[in-house]
Amino acid sequence: MFGFIDVENRFVVSLLSFSVIFSLPVFSDTDDAVIEVSAQKLEQEISESVEQKSVIGEEQIQKSGAKTVGDALKTLPEITVSGATAGNANESVSMQGLGNGYVKIMIDGVAVSSDFDGSTPIFQIPVENIERIEVTKGADSVLYGSDAMGGTINIITKKNAESGEEKIKLSANLTEEIGFSPSIANWKNYTAGTFFAGGKNLSNSLAACLNYVPGKEKTTFDALAGNITYFENTQKILGFARDTLSYKDEWGNLSLYGLYADSDQKSNFTKTGYDKGAEMEYRSLRGEGGLTGKYIFGDDFYVDGFSAGKFYYMDTTYNVKAGAYSSSTSTESNSFDWESDLRAHWKLNDVNDAVLCLNADLESINGSSFDERKYALETAFFAQDTISLFDEKLSLVPGFRLDYSPEVQGSGVSFMATPKLALKYTPTEYTAFRLSYGMGYKMPSLKEKYWIFRHSYAPGAGNFILYGNPDLKSEKSHSFNAEIEKNVANYFKVNLGGYFNYIIDLIDSVVTDASSSPQIREYQNVDKALTYGGEFSLTTELDRFKGRIGYAYTQAKSFDESSDDWQELALRVRYRLTASAEYLIPVLESAISLNAQWNSKQLVSTGTEYYSPDYLMLNATLSKKFWDEKLELYLGADNILNNMHFKKGTNGESQKSYYGLEEGVTLRLGGKLRIEN
Repeated sequence: MFGFIDVENRFVVSLLSFSVIFSLPVFSDTDDAVIEVSAQKLEQEISESVEQKSVIGEEQIQKSGAKTVGDALKTLPEITVSGATAGNANESVSMQGLGNGYVKIMIDGVAVSSDFDGSTPIFQIPVENIERIEVTKGADSVLYGSDAMGGTINIITKKNAESGEEKIKLSANLTEEIGFSPSIANWKNYTAGTFFAGGKNLSNSLAACLNYVPGKEKTTFDALAGNITYFENTQKILGFARDTLSYKDEWGNLSLYGLYADSDQKSNFTKTGYDKGAEMEYRSLRGEGGLTGKYIFGDDFYVDGFSAGKFYYMDTTYNVKAGAYSSSTSTESNSFDWESDLRAHWKLNDVNDAVLCLNADLESINGSSFDERKYALETAFFAQDTISLFDEKLSLVPGFRLDYSPEVQGSGVSFMATPKLALKYTPTEYTAFRLSYGMGYKMPSLKEKYWIFRHSYAPGAGNFILYGNPDLKSEKSHSFNAEIEKNVANYFKVNLGGYFNYIIDLIDSVVTDASSSPQIREYQNVDKALTYGGEFSLTTELDRFKGRIGYAYTQAKSFDESSDDWQELALRVRYRLTASAEYLIPVLESAISLNAQWNSKQLVSTGTEYYSPDYLMLNATLSKKFWDEKLELYLGADNILNNMHFKKGTNGESQKSYYGLEEGVTLRLGGKLRIEN
């Protein structure tokens, strides 16, 4: 299942060298006593979770040098993240061979608004107010419905304790970082902060950040197009703010939250060919607001839930400068969703711990690619029970979900029944076995059903019209996961897991008329696909040393009816390696941390032999705390290997050119200040 890495001998030697350098290395998670609520909608300790999980704790986030959720997720081998490079304004997360639209990302259990391809603003959400990030592997559609076929990522924010008395408690955190690339004389700035004010019952928490990358412009001469000015790396202005007003008493709590995110980016695709100087301007706005609450009826029963509205706006403009093919195309779209969720949690006895839920989600979408505003309504009921047997050595979690979507605008009625079964067996306190089966599903999005996209700024096959299909069926999957976890004498923790996903009625764009100009394409259900693979991690935490090394293997294929054969799906990283280590230097009491990741080459387009180069990155951070640990200063270095890698792309692309990376090492100088009364 796990396969072998087929590369040159020099890569094998380098890989072994990294393993030695990082010893037994993302840092061991010591938050086992932390209570998690919304990832499973059941209150329990992380170490007792029945499902396969990975947790990125607050300390691990800080030592990795991560500024955003996207940066933090890169430390896990089982997650592939893209979108932070110069040539890509979108943000994507892939788990178990399933990418955007198949992995649900949430903040405190409420799904984050996504764009029309399913990507979410992971490189805009700051880490300053994050307690931990919980990753559940495999289909979790019973708890979270559509878009959770690949898994879920739940961002848990910090819950500042109220003062417990009439005195007001105040605290603030400020992070300021300046990055500089000496080789190209380019700089960037990142500012983030949090502010908390709370009394006996009432509190308010605010987190915000601003990420500014001015971009580096460069001019080149082309015989046909003349002087062309382009961005060597993306110009970005990314803003994010989230405020939460909370009231807490013996009966429970009630919170009102609001979120705003703004992304303004400008980049270039290529500098040669028919689309010389092709420029993309990308602007998106997100707004969210909602109410969350919990009411406690007793020690064994409580209800909680939320009601939230989410708005998303995107405007994309393509400017192509290529003689006869010069053009400017603008596409504007917007969406509005309102989701409500009500859950009842009941601990019936020492054996059964049950949760029941009602959920409703009203979605709408409109824009220049739609003839009118389109709507969809999804309603659901689910139930789940955690059964503890044999002094809690064996735990079973059966569950099922019923989804019903009534007819809206002639869309037809949709009904889905989704089962789930997970188990955990702990023969000793140091060993755990986990197995799970879950049926996942993904309802066709409004984009896939009603989109009319005109891609008219490129010649040949690039000149096409893509039509939505209101008759699409929901994608369905059968997901199997297995994991072994072993704690060796409290020095090492080993995790070994594997998975298999079988997907039916996969939705993809299909050419229905190749001879017409423009070419005609349509979203269709294209039979079936499968993904399989596994992960391995080894973690250690000693007196002054923490470390982890992780490896993930992923294979993804779809069935091609024309050739009656299975084809490799594009844009999947087959082999991925992550390693990190932290050492607290004696006497100086300064922490030095190293983080590395390697992605194997990817197939760029299904049915071709066009592969990307592989990707290798090594970063380091040196930090020192002062003033009773209220002030932390740090110096970081990214891209220490200066874009060194092992395999060029099929067309000879290097890591630097393909991913749009900067030349040379990028230095980061920053500080974190914490103030409280």
